[in-house]
Amino acid sequence: MIGKNGATAVGAHLAAVWFAGSALTAVQFQAVLVALFLGRPVVLAVVLVCSVALAAALLAPLGRAARSVVPLTRRRAGLWGWTAGVYAFGTAGALAVAVALEHVGEFANWGVLWPAGGTCHALAAAFLLPGARARLIALAAAVVLAAGGAYAAWDAARPPTLDEWMSANRVDHALLRVGDPPPGYTLYVGGASADGFGARYESTDSPELSIRVERAGADTRRVDARGCPVPFGQEIHCRDDGGGRLLIARGGAYPTRELRLPQGGLVCTVTLRGSGESGLPAARHVLATLRPATRAELAALVELPMPR
Repeated sequence: MIGKNGATAVGAHLAAVWFAGSALTAVQFQAVLVALFLGRPVVLAVVLVCSVALAAALLAPLGRAARSVVPLTRRRAGLWGWTAGVYAFGTAGALAVAVALEHVGEFANWGVLWPAGGTCHALAAAFLLPGARARLIALAAAVVLAAGGAYAAWDAARPPTLDEWMSANRVDHALLRVGDPPPGYTLYVGGASADGFGARYESTDSPELSIRVERAGADTRRVDARGCPVPFGQEIHCRDDGGGRLLIARGGAYPTRELRLPQGGLVCTVTLRGSGESGLPAARHVLATLRPATRAELAALVELPMPR
C-alpha cells in the first residue's frame, strides 16, 4: 500500500505529467496547423520529428525524477520505454479528442483540447505505476472519461430542440406571428430573436413577400404624425390602406412597398419589391390572417445558428 509520502509523490508526479502533456498538446496542435496551412509534406515531417524531440525533452526528466514511485524508470531502457509509452498513448488520446471536436463542428470549444491532452498523458503515466490496483484505477478513469467525452461530443453535435434553440436565442414568443400563405405561396420562417421575428412567402409566379414582427417602438427612425418614415435621401410616399394598415412606398433604384399594421403592441410589416399594385392583395391577405406560428412552421429555426 502506498503511504502518505508515496501518495504525495505519485500525485506530484501525475500533476507534472499533466502540465507537460498540456503544453506538449498545445505546441503540437499549433505546429501541425501551421504545417498543414503551408501545405508542404516536408514541413509536416519536420514538425513531427521536432514534436518527438520536444516530448523526450519534457517527459524524460519527469520519468527520471519519479524513480522512487515508478521503478520502471530506474533503468535507461525502462526510462525511454516509459517516455515513449506516455507520449504515444497521451498523443493518441489527444488526437481522439481533436477528432471528436472536429465532429462537433462550429460549436466546438477547442480550448478544452490542451487540458484533455494533459489528462491523457497523466492517465498513461498512471497506468505505468507499479501494481495492478493502479492500472485498474487508471483504466477505469480512462473508460469513464472516454464515455463522458463521447457523450459530450454527441450532445454538442446533435441538433437542438426547438425549445432549446428559442431559449438560447432569447426569443420573444409574443413576436412569433405569421399570416396564412396566400394561394400559390409557401411560408418559410427566416429567424427569431428577442428583438424581432421574420418569415418569407415564396411563389413561382408572384413577387416574394417577407414579414417582420417587432415590438412597437423598436424602430427608432423618425416618423411623422401618421407613422410615415421621414425621408432621408430617399423618396417615400405613404397612404392609408384601410383596416389600420399603412402603405409605405419607397422609390429609388430598387423600389419597395411596405404594408405596416400595428396590432396589440406589435408592429407587423409585410415588404415586397417593386412598385404599383402588384402583390398588394397577397400582402393584405397575410396581415388579415395573422395568428401565432405553429411549432411545425417554426421547426426550421433549429437549422439556424445558436449560441452554446
